[in-house]
Amino acid sequence: MTNHGTPPRRPPERPRSEEARLAILEAAYNLLKKGGISSASSDDIAKAAGVSKATLYRWWKTKEAIMLEAFFEKMRPVLPYEAKGSPLQALRENVVRGAAWLNSEDGRLAVRIISEVYEDPNMSRLFLEHFYLPRRALQIRLIKEAIQAGELRRDTDPETLVDALQGPLYFRFQMGHAPVDKKFATKLVDLVLRAVT
Repeated sequence: MTNHGTPPRRPPERPRSEEARLAILEAAYNLLKKGGISSASSDDIAKAAGVSKATLYRWWKTKEAIMLEAFFEKMRPVLPYEAKGSPLQALRENVVRGAAWLNSEDGRLAVRIISEVYEDPNMSRLFLEHFYLPRRALQIRLIKEAIQAGELRRDTDPETLVDALQGPLYFRFQMGHAPVDKKFATKLVDLVLRAVT
């Protein structure tokens, strides 16, 4: 018996597949590790993910956007950092951990991406907003807390201090003239902080 008072149920619209999206990001990240952003095409990503090329463009406008989001998704778990001890001790540990991370597969990939996005304003902006600036903000926060706690001088400039702590790590890693290891990172932190404590 048909209930004429009830309108027929419409079939549910086909939802965007989160499974497909994650497969695309995983495939893009694996290709990114093999050769960087420029090494793979949209076709390569679609084939590796087992989806159509049209599926890629449901979520992203360009291949580069896919690659960057794949990197950001993988790096997201790296950001949270619950430090123990004083703000200054947390800052020291953060720098030393950063040196170790630079030597990891993800760290080396990040450095490669920096080189690739440098001349593209849009990609560079995305990299800064989604990856570098949140990590920089964490160190800025630790420095401000250390100033408030009396561990650093009141006239300490957090922005300049972050650059002084991070710049040598990146420079040494890029040039490759000497290792970026725990010994160097610890010595760097001691030397730089000596000027502001």
